Amino acid sequence: MKKYYLILMAIAAFCFNACQFKPHYQEDMPKDEDTDKYPPEEVLGYLGNDLAWEDIADVLSDIHSLKYIVTGSNGVKEEKEFDLPWEASEWIIPLPAGEYDVLVATNMNDANGFVLSGEAPTKAGHTLPATFASLKNSSSNPLQAWNGIAHVKVEAGQMTTVHLDLDRLLSIFTLKINNVPSGTSIDITMRNTASYVTLTELRSEGHYGLPSQELSEDIRLGQLNADNAASAIDEFKVFPTATGLNKTILYFHIKTNKGLELDYVADAPRMENGKKYILELDYNKFTPYMYITSTAINGWTEGWSCDGEILNPQSE
Repeated sequence: MKKYYLILMAIAAFCFNACQFKPHYQEDMPKDEDTDKYPPEEVLGYLGNDLAWEDIADVLSDIHSLKYIVTGSNGVKEEKEFDLPWEASEWIIPLPAGEYDVLVATNMNDANGFVLSGEAPTKAGHTLPATFASLKNSSSNPLQAWNGIAHVKVEAGQMTTVHLDLDRLLSIFTLKINNVPSGTSIDITMRNTASYVTLTELRSEGHYGLPSQELSEDIRLGQLNADNAASAIDEFKVFPTATGLNKTILYFHIKTNKGLELDYVADAPRMENGKKYILELDYNKFTPYMYITSTAINGWTEGWSCDGEILNPQSE
């Protein structure tokens, strides 16, 4: 599959290639705690990294933080955080020769409303600790985040680059309601999203980030009225649907311009990591229970996916 490299990676690559050929001095190398001597240079290799988008639609996206976890041979573990991709591209790690697993999590920092936590290594065929991403506030609509995992072999006396392909983490939801009467307001809540995503677990072949079975709190998406019904809920980012569930639930609390309060519910398809969904409804066709499918008849559109097959989704 074709990959799309991060914006500014051309500049970063220049910095990275220059850094590859810098001399690595003894003071940069890890020490043996027992002897306080540096490991022999002939048993060390060097690890760098580069990042690529899974989807060309992400090329102009902003990344404001990157966290790396490197684990492998003889229990070695390295962690490092950066603010920008070009800073990460210059990171070269001296490591004992051997096999390593590398995780990168981007935009999953405190400032973006995320919490990262970990446990003992998973059973997913790698040495990384189980790493969980959750939101401090499930209704916060954070910046999009990405994650990737790769396995790499470091050879003694050689420079190795690990390539990490970035998958979108969050589902993206847009809601439009046509013909909302003046003076009517509609509060929308979503249910069935995952409480967290395990970044170190496979969700499909080659893609990491398995949604939890545990549900998040209900997500308040916002309020629509006659003036903002086509734009108030635009690309709202949430965790995907919880594992084991096959639907997304939407609740509509309506206050009519005649003073009535009504509660309607919509049963829609599940949402996957990184995909984009548009729901377009006609207020005049609202019923207390609405069954939404992916067909054009009721306005549910599944947009671009992690494979980048649909770049500009439009309602049918």
